[in-house]
Amino acid sequence: MKENIISAETKKLKRELTLLPLFGLIYFTVCGGAFGAEPMVGWSGPGLALLLFVLTPLFFSIPNMLMVREMQSMMPVEGGYYHWLKVAFGPFVGYMGGWMNWVVSWVDVSIYPVLAAYYLGYFIPALREGAMIGGVFVDSTWLSFLVAVTLIWLVSALNVRGARFSGLLTNWLGVIMLLPLIALTVIGFMAWMKGGTTVQLPFLPGGAEVNFSNTIGALSTGIFVAMWNFMGWELPAAAGDEIVNPKKTYPLAMVLVLVAAIATYALPTLAGLYGGAGEDGRYQMWGIEEYESGEGIGPVLDEYGVPHEQAQSWGVDTSSSVGWEFPDIAHAVADKLTGQTNGTLALVMGGLVTFSAVLSMIGLFIGNGLGGTRVPFAMAADGMMPKFMVKVHPKYGTPWVAILFCGLIYSIFSLSAFAALVVIDVFLNMLVLMAEFFAMWKLRFTMPHLERKQVPGGYFGLTLVTIAPAMIISLAIYSQYVEEGMASISWALGAMAVGAVLYFPIRMWIKPGVPDVDPFVAGDGDD
Repeated sequence: MKENIISAETKKLKRELTLLPLFGLIYFTVCGGAFGAEPMVGWSGPGLALLLFVLTPLFFSIPNMLMVREMQSMMPVEGGYYHWLKVAFGPFVGYMGGWMNWVVSWVDVSIYPVLAAYYLGYFIPALREGAMIGGVFVDSTWLSFLVAVTLIWLVSALNVRGARFSGLLTNWLGVIMLLPLIALTVIGFMAWMKGGTTVQLPFLPGGAEVNFSNTIGALSTGIFVAMWNFMGWELPAAAGDEIVNPKKTYPLAMVLVLVAAIATYALPTLAGLYGGAGEDGRYQMWGIEEYESGEGIGPVLDEYGVPHEQAQSWGVDTSSSVGWEFPDIAHAVADKLTGQTNGTLALVMGGLVTFSAVLSMIGLFIGNGLGGTRVPFAMAADGMMPKFMVKVHPKYGTPWVAILFCGLIYSIFSLSAFAALVVIDVFLNMLVLMAEFFAMWKLRFTMPHLERKQVPGGYFGLTLVTIAPAMIISLAIYSQYVEEGMASISWALGAMAVGAVLYFPIRMWIKPGVPDVDPFVAGDGDD
């Protein structure tokens, strides 16, 4: 009975993700605009940040893409990496991989609506200051929460409407979002050319001496941020049964996204650094945050040799909790071009780039939410989640119950309490990612004749594409441990323990009567 019900539901899935909507979904999973590059400049130094824009795609993104290409070409099935790990290492590892990345999505995906509400505060001050409503003062935290929850449920409704619809929406969001960043890039290069001189930018923050100790310290922070800005290639593969011709469409979409992501991060950053927001030490303002709540960014600037008076001359309030983000950078670049302070162009550019940031957060929520909602559906179809998760909308062909269930979880985690749990993201996600590389190795030996798009270069090529991400991931986890201490790992281990405990009652009471999904047949007829 269970088999018939589940089979009937999964057959309702609509295969409608073509290249263009898939490109939008992957772009907003991996990148989603230039936002997020600022901390690389402020904490690691402008020279190292620009170098990481080159090295991270080369040593992290491309190996990830090649791994995903090989694994997805073998098993282009709904659930993606859950099935990759299950086939390679058995049901427990597959379940844990799906569970761990699903937990990551609760925390990670939930942050984007909250950040969208934060950026909207530029236009609606009540979202940052609070407001009187019906004679009662409502705190800004609750107003931002209401905005975030509204966004979550609007996007959840759009996701129920169809993966193709959501993908095409991300395309339009991307086009509109990129226009202000393109304007920032043009204005920045114009200001650079008008100045007639090349701004001298140091390699490390604060102009620190380039030696092993200083470089490793800056690199450990910068590579963590860079990796976070270039990761997520495998997550949309969880919608494998909704992709048209997945073995060809997915690899091509990844290549296009890589080119777009590099350009999106590098060009606005270059324009900002050399167009007025990087000169005279201003680069040190980029992406920094206060060390302790309430103390402001003054101590951070003092540590890097920027006195209070110099910060004031830049129009910076050192009691602020954060430094410059791209809206502030756009403002500074426009000031440089016009030679005015707080001129019309600067105010317009600050507002436009802020609006771009809002769209970026919405797009990131849509893109990352795709994988977060498809994995529980795929696990339910395999008998490893409650059966109600496998319901597919009869008209739109989407896993609507899983989408709405995840929307409820995202709403809960969009409360401020979730912020303390963000530290689990890297550790859990990186463990799953490394398990995917090991699964690729395992299946090369155990299923050598299975059709796949292999990583070029035989086992030598396989070794190269595994070593580089392994080193970067190890450094990122080490950096997280240094920055956050044992608490970050404890949270992650606790989440893993909960999943491991749940595995046994699921196998005992939910799995019986549900046959394993065959991950090798989903792509038949779509090659």
